[in-house]
Amino acid sequence: MAALNFTVAFSTNLEQVLSMEPSTVVYAEDLELCSECVVSTNSCWACLQTTQQVFNDSGLTSPVATGYYMVVYENSLKGVWHIVEGYPQEGGFYN
Repeated sequence: MAALNFTVAFSTNLEQVLSMEPSTVVYAEDLELCSECVVSTNSCWACLQTTQQVFNDSGLTSPVATGYYMVVYENSLKGVWHIVEGYPQEGGFYN
């Protein structure tokens, strides 16, 4: 099973994470749904599914903590997922 990796900033609140610099790597299983997002942002971050868990390790065994996770795209726009117990939340993506 292939894993995607993302360099993110993490915070327990949305406002704080937006002012941070990404410095932590998180992982998710590659479900091969990235092509549309990669064309737009050069990242699969926005194409994560709400049924797709996000992990602290490349072995995909340790889910991330609940909070807000932000990626900065190559065009300097920010994408934030609200993740609860490892799962991105429906309506919890901010771009």
